[in-house]
Amino acid sequence: MRHGRRPGGGDYFPVFPYPSYNAMRAEDAVAIKAYLFALAPIERPNKAHDVAAPFSCRWTIGLWKWLFFAPGPWLDRAERDAAWNRGGYLVHALAYCGECHTARNFMGAMQPSGFLAGTSYGPDGELVPNITPDLGTGIGDLNEADIVQLLRDGTKPDYDDVQGSMAEAIRDGLGYLNDEDLNAIARYLRTVPAIVHRVESRAKN
Repeated sequence: MRHGRRPGGGDYFPVFPYPSYNAMRAEDAVAIKAYLFALAPIERPNKAHDVAAPFSCRWTIGLWKWLFFAPGPWLDRAERDAAWNRGGYLVHALAYCGECHTARNFMGAMQPSGFLAGTSYGPDGELVPNITPDLGTGIGDLNEADIVQLLRDGTKPDYDDVQGSMAEAIRDGLGYLNDEDLNAIARYLRTVPAIVHRVESRAKN
């Protein structure tokens, strides 16, 4: 679980990607369970919940889900080929890119109109870039090979590298994907609607 700050300031709210995991197919959920249950057990006391009110009140989850949660797995689009559909599934369900790269409203729900357009109020207070294919403010100047390279080892075309949570995501997850899946993600990202949104430091806003 990471924490994102509410737009306009204030305390951090919890960000757990179960709305995105909800798009996962049953066979992948079962495979993840099998892997986790195969790990060696570690005896360690669980940490107490540290979620601030009103998010600590469990009854509010029902209201939040009624307002913002759309149940159901990712559905392939018949007019698209297998690679595009695989990329969409990975982006939405397993890599849950939108959880970090999409701005949230004051109740912590992702704003669909800004899907993948980045936010100044990212997890743990980080700036999260626009990864839609807008040329001026997003990744429109990256080709699919550039995106694959970045996802594989964090290297940008200008030989800089990613930092913070994205570096962690690559080190612990994305970097293990095979070339087919990396190419599928790159292909899908190149087709999402381009959104003009320059992510800047909150001090400038």
